[in-house]
Amino acid sequence: MDANKKWWEKPVRMLRVDYAPNFAAIKEEDLDALARSRREDWQINCEWIVGTPGFTGGGYCTTFKATGYELCTGFENFDYLRSYTPYAHKYSIKVIAYLNMHWYPYEFAEAHPGWEQITGNGQSYGRVNPLYGNGTTFCVNSPWREWAFGLMQEAMKTGIDGIFLDGPVIFPDCCCCSSCQQKFQMQYGQAIPEEDWMNPIWKSFLEFREDSLAGFLSDAQKRVQEISPDGVIFLNAGSWGPGGWRIARDIQKTGPFQNFNGAEAFFHYGKYQNIYGALMTGKYLRAGNKPAVVFTHYMNGKWHYLNLPPGEVKLALAQTAAAGTNPWWALINSSLASQPQSNEPIRDMCSLLEKHEEYLIDAESQAEVGLLFSTQTNRNYLSRIEALYEITESGKEENLIVNMETERKVDWPARKKQCEELLHSAYLGYFHALTRAHIPFDILLDQDLITERLSRYKTLILVDAACLKEAAAAAIKEFVQQGGNLLASFEAGLYDDQGDPITALQEVIGIDKVDGLFPVTMGENYLHINNGHLGYGQGSLIERGAYVLRVQAANDTETPARYLEPIDKVYSPLKGISSYPAVIIHKYGLGKAAYFPEAIGHFFWETGMISAEDRISRMVRELNGPSIIEAEAPKTLSLEIYKQRKRNRIIIHLVNNTVDSRPVNQFLPLSEVRLILNLSEKPRKVYSLIENNDLESCTKEGAFHIKVPRLSIYDIIVLDM
Repeated sequence: MDANKKWWEKPVRMLRVDYAPNFAAIKEEDLDALARSRREDWQINCEWIVGTPGFTGGGYCTTFKATGYELCTGFENFDYLRSYTPYAHKYSIKVIAYLNMHWYPYEFAEAHPGWEQITGNGQSYGRVNPLYGNGTTFCVNSPWREWAFGLMQEAMKTGIDGIFLDGPVIFPDCCCCSSCQQKFQMQYGQAIPEEDWMNPIWKSFLEFREDSLAGFLSDAQKRVQEISPDGVIFLNAGSWGPGGWRIARDIQKTGPFQNFNGAEAFFHYGKYQNIYGALMTGKYLRAGNKPAVVFTHYMNGKWHYLNLPPGEVKLALAQTAAAGTNPWWALINSSLASQPQSNEPIRDMCSLLEKHEEYLIDAESQAEVGLLFSTQTNRNYLSRIEALYEITESGKEENLIVNMETERKVDWPARKKQCEELLHSAYLGYFHALTRAHIPFDILLDQDLITERLSRYKTLILVDAACLKEAAAAAIKEFVQQGGNLLASFEAGLYDDQGDPITALQEVIGIDKVDGLFPVTMGENYLHINNGHLGYGQGSLIERGAYVLRVQAANDTETPARYLEPIDKVYSPLKGISSYPAVIIHKYGLGKAAYFPEAIGHFFWETGMISAEDRISRMVRELNGPSIIEAEAPKTLSLEIYKQRKRNRIIIHLVNNTVDSRPVNQFLPLSEVRLILNLSEKPRKVYSLIENNDLESCTKEGAFHIKVPRLSIYDIIVLDM
């Protein structure tokens, strides 16, 4: 079944070990023993080795002989790529060369005028914002691109299997170099504009940046394949965050020109902790329809010469595997001297993944819910509701307008940042609410908003703000008409793909009119249940979030909850029930739409409010009906369900996210997890791959029940049909 698959289409387990700051120390190693150790002690099948070190190694110098390129100090008589690759291949390890493409010393830039990225005010980005404190960066449209392509080809001539490009990155406010100015003028007939979100040419410039990066990668892939037709190439595709537009990363545009979609899910010490960091990144990358790799730094945060605690490693690896993605780990070799057991958690998990590889191949998600993470929304969403910018949660006027001597100028960067923060919290809120409710879901991208793709889901969720192309809005309308369900909230679907207001989905959602925003206040404001909506008793009061639209519902809708009139001060008496609905239910064609006028994802993430989490999960369940799988387990259990059609198997990945703290020191085992599946036929056999438990199962009340007696960290449950 797998004979026709390329190596990168099968499960891979990647490792990168740097010899920083003295990269030349690698030549003192026994290369045969080193490669054998990577295979046996780490259980990897793909290794990254450095072709051009980053800022500690000159940036532009090579560790291998390359015609026209300068060698790094210490590599004059040692060709790293040509020396090590044969040993790696001997032990069935594919070799990827890391090539720095984003940091260069000032002296190198001065020797190549016209290569640097230039900001809108005509300054070198790297001089104004020194990279790593001392360095600059180059432009993908400048003559540097030919230098870069030549380096890639020279690397491929060494016999390696592929390259990873660390960069290039199109940095914020870039690029306005002469090459970009000329190219933009030719395409759009205008000069590159300054930031102005009401100017269509500004949005064209943002797209121009993304297209420039995708075009660079497209040409790079062609040049690599001139040397090696099966040569692998990929870069950091960028993660799910709404700020990706700032560095011109769109996974949908770069994906066609690379073999993997990869992105970072690093653990950082501090107050902000997303327990599902690797899972969230993995599911987002998987949405790009390419083999995906979750990058996890083994380095201990900012203490780079030590490694993470084993618990963090196990959590990240379990979530990465459950997401249907491939693991990658990076560390500095010297850390192994003081932590010689660092390989153990990776070896243990990777050996399990290798042993059970047949259960990971061609596994299709069986999720019935699609959650939109929209990159065009990330780029172009800017709320047109002025009240959103005028008042902070403390009640202090902020207005995001800069007073000039002759005019009042809108502070676009501040407004855009505020909208990004709202969207960022919304993504996190919805992801956590669904995961904690054990509701399987896929992350969808803008490219998935087509009839054929949507038809496989029962429910589509538009996160708090969604900018939709006309064709996407039409596909969503058809999806609901044909029996699908839609959940939307706040400003979802109220803008086109360029960020201009539209009314295309208001008919589906059941909105007659938007009257603006309630006063932005966190706390002491409520919604009132009119009947037994979502299991709440009639007359119940429920907390509402800070950002809430005043909308008027269409006549043919249900409004089972309404907002109370806003309260100005704490401890003030409650006011009466307003005319504005807190939820709208609308039957549309054969399907149904539900709408929260509230930024409910943001509310849940920012506060952890139980009622907000419950309203999200209960509404999805009400729309979705009986699910393919349900779980009786603590909310800290996450599950993903797949099907291998050719082998007629259902695969369930279970991850125990019940930990003592972050960083993880201890997992608290779960006992008697119960899974309930709605299947058309009874499985022939049910078994656990990792915990090796004998699983009790039975059919009861028309559903198939499985009892998992214990879950320590991670398990894979298999149902042979």
